[in-house]
Amino acid sequence: MGSRTLILLLILITSCRKPDEKPIIKRYTDIKGFFEGEALRLSRTGVLADKSVRQNEVSETKNGLKVNWQNELALFTGSDINKPAWRDSYRITKDSSMIIYLAIDTNLRTRSIRLKKNAEGRLILIQIHNRTQNQLYESSEDLTYIPDSIYLIDKSQKVLLLGKNRYQIRGKLLK
Repeated sequence: MGSRTLILLLILITSCRKPDEKPIIKRYTDIKGFFEGEALRLSRTGVLADKSVRQNEVSETKNGLKVNWQNELALFTGSDINKPAWRDSYRITKDSSMIIYLAIDTNLRTRSIRLKKNAEGRLILIQIHNRTQNQLYESSEDLTYIPDSIYLIDKSQKVLLLGKNRYQIRGKLLK
C-alpha cells in the first residue's frame, strides 16, 4: 500500500466521524424538564396528597393518597413550549419576579405560561392556560402549581354530539 493510499484511507476514516452535537438551546423556561424533575422528586420522597376530584356536579375527596406523580403532572409536562418549530411563537414579558409567555399564534395549544419566582430565583408559582378548538372539539385547561403546596387542574371540554364536561382536580401535598 503506497503512502498516497494510506493518507487517503486516513482522510476517509476521519471524515466519517459524526460532528460534535451541539446541545439544543432552550429559548423558554424548561417546563417539561421542571415537571419531570418534580415528579421524580415527589415520587422518591414519597409525598402523599389530599386530592379532590370533581366531574360536573359529582365530587370525591381522598386523603393521604399515594400518587403516581408522573401521571398526575402529565398535563403540566405536556405544556412544553420548547419545540424547535415554536422558537419565536411566544411573546416574553419579564420583571424581577415574573416571567410571562403569551402565544403569538392562537392555534398553539399552550396559550400562556406565568412563572413567579422568589428573591432567590426559585419558582414559587406556575400557571398555564391551554386551549384547543376545532369544529368537533373544544378544550380549555387552567393549570396551577405551587411547589410543595398545591396543584390545581381545571379542565372543560365540549364535544360535538357528546356535550360539555368539566373536571376539577385539587391536590394538597402533604409533607
